[in-house]
Amino acid sequence: MPQQSKTKRTKNKKLSKMPFVYIAILLIAVVITVCLVVRNNQSKEGREDKAQTEGSQTENAEEPMILPEQTLIDMNNTENAKVEEGVKENTSSKLAEPKTYKGLTLSNIKLKAEGGITRLTATVENNSSQDYEGEEIVIVFTNSDGSEYARLNGILPSIKVGDTNELDAATTSDVANAYNFTVEKDNGQ
Repeated sequence: MPQQSKTKRTKNKKLSKMPFVYIAILLIAVVITVCLVVRNNQSKEGREDKAQTEGSQTENAEEPMILPEQTLIDMNNTENAKVEEGVKENTSSKLAEPKTYKGLTLSNIKLKAEGGITRLTATVENNSSQDYEGEEIVIVFTNSDGSEYARLNGILPSIKVGDTNELDAATTSDVANAYNFTVEKDNGQ
């Protein structure tokens, strides 16, 4: 008989330890679940903050856009350009000459690279006898030998007869060294 009571005691000890094992497993599962939920919420908040930041940048078009430090603009290439205070400005007199396109005159032409963006700006005057409806264009930059240097898509705004408007086309490419340019209709290619 004494042997039977000994086996009952070991079974009772095993049974009495079982709730503690279940509680420990349950506690570990709860801790892991809480950690996963907190981590998921933090990453969700990070995505929302990023989306809000990107949204505010597009809503506030006048605020300067922050660009990565890596840039395609070669500030050491100063053919047809000069660099002053971190701004690369085109110096070609041929590029600065007024251009005509469909009765429009482009004047006050500037080509500058700053902060990783090259921007072509010009005053556009409608000298024709009809209102200009505006259209998508391609600006074809050329070297001094006439060969094509680069292409930049842009939009010429609508302009009433005798009025002026502004052309502002930008790219992250380094086109500030162009010698000249022409304007063509964008054929969607």
